Amino acid sequence: MKRFTAALVVVLIVVLGANLDAQTRRRNNPNGKPVKSGAEAAKEAQKRAQKAAKNNEKEERAEEREEAKAEREARRNGEEEEDGISIVGGSDDANVDNLPEPGDTIDRAIKDKTLDEIMDELELEDTEKRAEFKRNVRDAWEDTEKQDKAYAVKYKRYLDNAEKLAEEKQSHAEKLKKIWDESDEKLAKEEVLDETQTERWKKSSAELRTKTNTDRYYEAKAKQAEAEKANEEANKKEKKDEEEDK
Repeated sequence: MKRFTAALVVVLIVVLGANLDAQTRRRNNPNGKPVKSGAEAAKEAQKRAQKAAKNNEKEERAEEREEAKAEREARRNGEEEEDGISIVGGSDDANVDNLPEPGDTIDRAIKDKTLDEIMDELELEDTEKRAEFKRNVRDAWEDTEKQDKAYAVKYKRYLDNAEKLAEEKQSHAEKLKKIWDESDEKLAKEEVLDETQTERWKKSSAELRTKTNTDRYYEAKAKQAEAEKANEEANKKEKKDEEEDK
């Protein structure tokens, strides 16, 4: 009898416990929908977080691709600002089509106008000194162009011969240096420029002294080919990333 009573008590406890659990679930879930366990809820929350993180990662990668594309466009179309005095033919252009051909020359009238502007920037006011500066620099500029004409022919001839081309580049650089060293010596001898003006002039004319139309043309052409190749590779990578994100 005692064993029967004890068993009955256990049954009642289980039944009452189940009823209490059901009542608790109904209070917590008045709509009658199935209540998920804590483990299930945590698992679903984790899935939602992972999905959100993945979406955020996709958005970030898409933004990075757009930024990279914009930077490439800017590099292709942008123009760099120059310091110092602007000199005709003395700077690179982003587009090879806008550059003079190797061996091309600039009209003397354009040279003279440019030199007038340079002398104004240098604050060179003395009439005789201005005349000497213009005559000296114009002669050096035209000697540079004559050297470039010969250099353009040799550069084209040795395009497929790296060793010979390197020799011609070295010879070209030495000849340009000689032209401008002689120009500087004459200006110094005649005391055309003071120390500050000389420093500014050398800095502003640095590229004119070391690069000619042939140099700029082929350098720009190489950069353009490199940029096009990089752009093509970037587009391929972008397309691959987009396919992986799908």
